[in-house]
Amino acid sequence: MSRFLIGLVAGIALLIPATVISAGEQQRRFTVELALLAGDSRLLQEESLSVEKRRWIEGRITSALNVLPLLARQFLEESGLTDNSLLERLGGLQQQRPGSVALLTAARELSQQFPIPFPVDFQQPLGVSAESEIKTVYQQLCLGCHITSAPESSVVIGNFGSFARSMPDSEWLARLLGGLRGDAYTGYENPFSDAEIAALFRYTRDELP
Repeated sequence: MSRFLIGLVAGIALLIPATVISAGEQQRRFTVELALLAGDSRLLQEESLSVEKRRWIEGRITSALNVLPLLARQFLEESGLTDNSLLERLGGLQQQRPGSVALLTAARELSQQFPIPFPVDFQQPLGVSAESEIKTVYQQLCLGCHITSAPESSVVIGNFGSFARSMPDSEWLARLLGGLRGDAYTGYENPFSDAEIAALFRYTRDELP
């Protein structure tokens, strides 16, 4: 199956009711969004951000704060759990200002409490064959946006390797799974399998400048 079709199928899957999505899918969506919220809140603590990029990230944070309660309800329903305290804590997040230390701290705590379920070991070094295969994937699907530093009007990160190494494992995994959202450059739906995500995790961390 071509990667275009894989991406198309992934996009269609977003429209399928939760009752027919494989077990754990809502948990992953919720935990990825939590990790991205924590990561974006961390980015806003950097003084070197341009006004434009800061505005994009603040917009992503606002979007995450709005969607997280819905994702939490879907996750709880999927898991057969009742946890009103989780919904209350998410409501508390919505009261915090994007860029505040309070939001960063609370988002990190929730992300640590609800880690991303990921069945593939992304800490394993790549073998020669696996590295060659994932390098081809990276060159075909990723390099076009990440070969140079991004313009000020975009949140795309040019120095992919150093960016990957600048954050905790859970945040980089979330960014690979969920993508960097926020402008026309970053609307690419994740077409990768978990094995490919794990390989990209290692390749970007270990091989790219």
